[in-house]
Amino acid sequence: MIEWFERRDPQAAYLVTNERVWTYGEVAGDIRQRMAPRARVVRPNLDFESLVEVMGGISSGGVLVTDGTYEKETPDLDGAALIVFTSGTTGSPRGVRLTMGNLVAASQSSVEHLGHGPEDSWLLTLPLTHVGGLSIPVRSAYAGGSVRLLPGFDPEQVVVAIEEGVTFLSLVPTMLRRILDHRPVASSALRAVLVGGGPIPEGLLEEAGEAGLPVLPTYGMTETFGQVATLRPGSALGRRAHPLPGIEVHITTTGEIAIRGDQVSPGYLGEPDRESDWLVTSDLGEVLDDGSLRVIGRTDDVIVTGGVNVDPQRIEDVLTRHPEVAEVVVAGVPDEEWGMAVGAVYVGDVGIASLIEWAMERLTGALMPKLWKQVDEIPKLSIGKPDRSEAAKLL
Repeated sequence: MIEWFERRDPQAAYLVTNERVWTYGEVAGDIRQRMAPRARVVRPNLDFESLVEVMGGISSGGVLVTDGTYEKETPDLDGAALIVFTSGTTGSPRGVRLTMGNLVAASQSSVEHLGHGPEDSWLLTLPLTHVGGLSIPVRSAYAGGSVRLLPGFDPEQVVVAIEEGVTFLSLVPTMLRRILDHRPVASSALRAVLVGGGPIPEGLLEEAGEAGLPVLPTYGMTETFGQVATLRPGSALGRRAHPLPGIEVHITTTGEIAIRGDQVSPGYLGEPDRESDWLVTSDLGEVLDDGSLRVIGRTDDVIVTGGVNVDPQRIEDVLTRHPEVAEVVVAGVPDEEWGMAVGAVYVGDVGIASLIEWAMERLTGALMPKLWKQVDEIPKLSIGKPDRSEAAKLL
């Protein structure tokens, strides 16, 4: 990876913060100082020092990135350049082994699909413990572009960064919602706003488009170091995404999305390599006539209640249409009579009794939640995804 920095103009900006600008030459020198033959563990913050520490590890003996839950100091990376843990939305996080070949392929496919290059600036507000954040400085370095780093997500700071000329954003749906509620702003410099990392509420993309934001729904995972499919720039807005160059997609007989390509990880930390070239995901989807992919839901999110399979996203899409409901997460809770009971945790100004009355006109049978909880804030994972396990505990 060090050669990605050394082949660029040493005076060109690579990392821009509120305090200063680091050039490609400065970052290359700092990476050189941090290179070592042994693997290391990094618990990164969203700052320059952490970023260079991770880049130094990738460039030499390999690096395991953790939020602190991984306790070994000298891991066996089994030939991987980078270990990143899955988000753990529905279970324990797993360490994904990513080779240098995976990182190159993922960066190249992003460049070919989106067309970003040395003239572009990508805003980074997502944590470096997840591929949603970590992939931004990696693919920007590969393309020769710059990274505009904020210490965390703040809607006003994001809007200011847009006004100052960033060209690409990566957001989870909740972040986009907060920007629209705060002060949406259009910019002629802004080329794309990638929205992914979880279910996108009905109408959110259309609202963002009307506000002048060039939103592109995207689908990806830790096992592919980010994007698998992103709506092609210039396409009609819709809840679908086009596979990136080098990625093959097919749907299994049970409806699951399977993918293969050079950016797909060979396996997980402490486990043997996957036997098949195809990675069968836990996501349900369909391939449309134009070759684009539509994600329908997750197999591990399905709630089986009274023998009926319920997709929680269908319920969330309906409940978020209530004018006084800001956010919803639906989860299943063990129940003696039904096996699992469907419950809804929501943020909003409407009382539970009124929301139930409203929902009964739009949800029938097993789709109607039996449990309700009004909260001030939806429980979320560090990257901003709703945490269904914590929601279930609240219910």
